[in-house]
Amino acid sequence: MSTHRFILEPYKGVSTRHTCPNCHRQRCFSKYIDTEKQIKFPEYVGRCDHEQKCGYHFTPRDYFEQNPSEKEKFAENSFRSYAPIKEAKPIATSYIDLDIVNQSLRGYPANKLFQFLSAQFGETETLKLMKRYKVGTSKYWDGATVFWQTDNQNKVRTGKIMLYNSETGKRIKEPYNHVTWVHSVLHKEDYNLKQCI
Repeated sequence: MSTHRFILEPYKGVSTRHTCPNCHRQRCFSKYIDTEKQIKFPEYVGRCDHEQKCGYHFTPRDYFEQNPSEKEKFAENSFRSYAPIKEAKPIATSYIDLDIVNQSLRGYPANKLFQFLSAQFGETETLKLMKRYKVGTSKYWDGATVFWQTDNQNKVRTGKIMLYNSETGKRIKEPYNHVTWVHSVLHKEDYNLKQCI
């Protein structure tokens, strides 16, 4: 295993993911850190997870090139390597237990999004759509909706929990944005999320 002094901050929950300075999406930006804890990079030094749509990646090398006085503080070989640590053995993808998924596919009458869509399209049609796309209900917030992230092998990698207004169909953003992830809510240790389309 090769080690580097400057690495992307390892994922340890949503608090380790930040708002991208380029596309301004929340919780998708990884900051670079100094493993020797001698330098704290500015907020814009890091990489956006949305490589295809955003592609923002400001490396420590870029930072040192723009700030030569900072570069002089370190030995020449300190800033040559800045890529993330590469594991010799790949970590297996984590999945959500199908019992949890199936349990969420009940209780639609309490689901705020289901209530809104039922008023628009009728309960029968809405129920058909919710079941077809395996949209679930979460108890995390009363009547919240879960959009499961299922891969091409029908394994569930995570679920996005969002709360909607049953009258307007809009997401609840006050007093805070009601969005979270199932793997975060379940407090699963060492959860290795590999997102899929």
